[in-house]
Amino acid sequence: MVWLERLLRWVTFNLWYLKRPPWDTQVSPPELIAFIQTHPPGRALDLGCGSGTNLLTLAKAGWQVAGVDLSLLAVWRARQRLRRAGMKGEVLSGSVIDLSRLSPSFNLILDIGCYHGLPQEDRERYRKNLLKFLAPAGTFLLYAHLKEVDQSMNTGITRQEIEIFNNLFTPVRIQ
Repeated sequence: MVWLERLLRWVTFNLWYLKRPPWDTQVSPPELIAFIQTHPPGRALDLGCGSGTNLLTLAKAGWQVAGVDLSLLAVWRARQRLRRAGMKGEVLSGSVIDLSRLSPSFNLILDIGCYHGLPQEDRERYRKNLLKFLAPAGTFLLYAHLKEVDQSMNTGITRQEIEIFNNLFTPVRIQ
């Protein structure tokens, strides 16, 4: 039934982008802006890039950008935004657990609201991809909803998963 859940996710996210989904604020978060201001440009990968807001922000700051999103319409919008701004970038349609069309390594991997929506069976593969695609001194920025163990939400990241990330990368900051 994993295939059915994946199909439903694909349909759902494509339908969301017929309009502007609530998470598509078209504003890059202040933590990303601060990161850009304190780190030299390199290669950046935005997992679940949506309509390309953060790709555009990074590209304007001199970063080589790549993004992946499940929604075909979001990918089209991201490509259009980059093109209209005169910026280059690689924006792929597909799942963030299949990064086979990309070449490692990235100095920055960004995820704003993608990981916490993945089914549990896909999260391990996602983490393995991070280890493969993140440069040795690279940075992984993850924004996710915190989910307590007893909550029945379908989305979210538990404190146990945060510990897994802490063991793989520099500790995650929780707000």
